[in-house]
Amino acid sequence: MRETGIIWWGKARRLWALVPALAAFTALVALSHADTSVPLLSFPAAGTVPVPLLLFTPVPVVATLVWCLDNRLPEAEASAVRSTAVADTALAVAVCAVASGVGTAVALLSGSTAAVATGRDTAFLAGIVLCLRPPAGQAAVLAAPAWLVVVVFFGLPSAGPPPVWTVVGHSAAAPIPLTATLLAFVAGLSVLARSSRTSV
Repeated sequence: MRETGIIWWGKARRLWALVPALAAFTALVALSHADTSVPLLSFPAAGTVPVPLLLFTPVPVVATLVWCLDNRLPEAEASAVRSTAVADTALAVAVCAVASGVGTAVALLSGSTAAVATGRDTAFLAGIVLCLRPPAGQAAVLAAPAWLVVVVFFGLPSAGPPPVWTVVGHSAAAPIPLTATLLAFVAGLSVLARSSRTSV
């Protein structure tokens, strides 16, 4: 893609919105990396359980990424010749890589390993949302908070770790959640590459 094409693509996607989103993500991870939690209702626990605020930190990043990808110039893209699939896919990978780096940096600076998992959680939720974009359109962005609501209400026991199907809420090195994240993210990138249009 030529330099002018990259500039056109960046303006069309309104990439500036990712800067405050990633800044908000960094602040949230830094503020809630330890034992900060809120009591929420959980059906398996038959009452309220403390839910770590870290669980919700990926939402602004995923929502902004999808909003940027949904910003297009339909007339120009319909008649152009160069594919935006590579640029859109690289953007999704870069955003999740930055989120992972932020979580790792916070963990190293604070001595807490809880923040490391935020990168994995961001990639997992992004993968789900990207898979749902073609059939659901802009409503696909609701899949990220919806997944977290399902996890909180139906997946958090009163004691012990959550079941593996939740993916989020586990340590970063947990093998099954990590595998599920890789599968979801790769599937999401594949769907994104096929659904991206063309650029000049």
